[in-house]
Amino acid sequence: MYKQISAIAILATILSGSLASGLLGTSTVRGEDAKSTPAAPKVTFDDHIKPIFRQHCATCHNQGDKKGGLAVDSFAALMEGGGSGEVVFDDGDAEGSRLWQLVNHDDTPVMPPNQDRIPDEQLKLIRAWIEGGILENSGSKAKAKKKNNLAFVASAGGRPEGGGAMPESIPQTTPVLTDRPAATTAIAASPWAPLVAIAGQKQIVMYHSDSGELLGILPFDEGVAQSLRFSRDGAFLIAGGGEHSVRGVVAVYDVKTGQRVAAVGDELDTVFGGDVNDNMTRIALGGPQKMLRIYDATDGTQLFDLKKHTDWIYTVAYSPDGILIASGDRSGGLCVWEADSGRVYLDLTDHKGAIMAVAWRDDSNVMASASEDGTVKLWDMVQGKAIKSISAHGGGVNSVAFDHEGRLVTAGKDNRVKLWDASGNHIRDFEPMAEDVLEVAITHDGKRVVYGDWTGQIVSTLTDDPKQKSELAANPPPVTKRLESVKQTLVSVQTELAPIKAAWDAANQLVAAAQKPIDELTAKIAAKKAAAQSETKAAEASRNLAAKIQQELPQQTAASRDRQDSLTAARVGLLAGTVNEAAVADQEQAMAEQLMALAKKRREQIAATAAIDTHTKLAVEHEAAATQLATGMAALQTALKTAQEAAGAAKTQFDQVAQRLAEVQTKHDRLAAAVK
Repeated sequence: MYKQISAIAILATILSGSLASGLLGTSTVRGEDAKSTPAAPKVTFDDHIKPIFRQHCATCHNQGDKKGGLAVDSFAALMEGGGSGEVVFDDGDAEGSRLWQLVNHDDTPVMPPNQDRIPDEQLKLIRAWIEGGILENSGSKAKAKKKNNLAFVASAGGRPEGGGAMPESIPQTTPVLTDRPAATTAIAASPWAPLVAIAGQKQIVMYHSDSGELLGILPFDEGVAQSLRFSRDGAFLIAGGGEHSVRGVVAVYDVKTGQRVAAVGDELDTVFGGDVNDNMTRIALGGPQKMLRIYDATDGTQLFDLKKHTDWIYTVAYSPDGILIASGDRSGGLCVWEADSGRVYLDLTDHKGAIMAVAWRDDSNVMASASEDGTVKLWDMVQGKAIKSISAHGGGVNSVAFDHEGRLVTAGKDNRVKLWDASGNHIRDFEPMAEDVLEVAITHDGKRVVYGDWTGQIVSTLTDDPKQKSELAANPPPVTKRLESVKQTLVSVQTELAPIKAAWDAANQLVAAAQKPIDELTAKIAAKKAAAQSETKAAEASRNLAAKIQQELPQQTAASRDRQDSLTAARVGLLAGTVNEAAVADQEQAMAEQLMALAKKRREQIAATAAIDTHTKLAVEHEAAATQLATGMAALQTALKTAQEAAGAAKTQFDQVAQRLAEVQTKHDRLAAAVK
């Protein structure tokens, strides 16, 4: 990196002429094959398509009678489209053409209406004309077709639904192995996911920012990436770099797959800064050529070559909304351009040293610039002036980055990284490095800061606790060595898990043992309560019976008196001779039965009353016994709670180690697959 280090010797052989064909996806035909391949005949509007439209369509769709607002009797009119917009495009996609969908009867309203479809031979000509670039006449030239996946991507600048993209199938192979790391050239953090990218020699290493796990390695065959930025939605990684005095490019990678989806530029020296706009349609780069170059991201064609800088361009960054683009150079030149037109929007001259980095706040209204003059300046894009100048690092500031809260992290030649609030006030310093800190990034949630120095040491640390840190490698060991290390870790974690599992099992057994007497006591208490309820119900039944008898006795007593009066009258009649002895005997028998029934009823009353007391007493005794048994429950439950807490702690420990084992196993399987 010329702005900080001398040229790095890269062990690479770059085939002449491979840049345009390899990066943009083009192919060439050479030698005898080129001579033997006949050129395909042109299908043009004037020669082939206009007669077809005249025969089938022009009656309704002409300049005098534009049904649906569409006329097809001239090329210019057809290109204007109809009331619903353009009907054909020069991208070579027939299936996506509204014109083709209607004439081929793939969609409604079919054309021509109320008629058979246009004959197949004519349809073939229409399709060939669209796929050939909708040429007007024999002198027309077709535009180059889009050559990469970005032609179909319209990335949003805000947080994507479901969170940011994470690597899913990125290779683990290390392209270049070194005894020691080179100086840190680029670090970037995803705006929406726990992901950080670090530039190494011929590679870009992707790490999980929370766990520090290596998630994959992107090959960068052109040399060393001097600039790394994620797209606004975090779905793509943009890498600018190359080989000093040889070549420079900007490559775009799909974060999930690691596939290189686009690359632009054919610089004669490395690229120091590269970025894409908010909708992934343009790529900008700058470097020792002193030119800010803007490319069409879909086909790699150069749109602008902006010639204002007088020295090497060190940094390039689009605003999050894509309206502006900033570039800074080695002589302190700092320009903000209109992204669409390429016109200069602001020429900012306050810095007195090289512009090492620029960063944008999320709202695009404020830009930060880091300079070798030791300051970080915050610029108001509306007023076009510096609204804050921070004396950040003695000797020079090398890097600056915003988080989503508007806080800043900076890195400098004083070997330090610092955190600042949104107003530019100092919050804290991080642990100093051995040499100049060259690059810094802050993670999507603002919880971690990742930075690297001249020696190649890279540190990931907690924002709120700088002493909690770990190291990451820009040039990690070979996959076989990493696999062997993971195997050892896997065995170690498995060994660690075995006694923890045994302890958890033993704790579960103690819980079961503590639960058993509780269950037994609970059953006894339930039995006593059930017995008490049964006696209570019996007492209630006796009470109801006694009450019933009490209601019936007056009637039976009255009936007995009536029977006694009848017997007395019968006996008087016997003495008078009016009643015979048999009648008197019957009356006496009835009277005896009546008295016996009355006596029985009174005995039943006495028994029911006594039963009330008996059942009530038994119910009280059973309830008391249940209460007495319950007094022993507290001690048993305390013992159970103690056993459950011990089991819970054992389970927590088991789950933690088991989770770690699962993570190590996943890492092992990924590396094992890479080795195969």
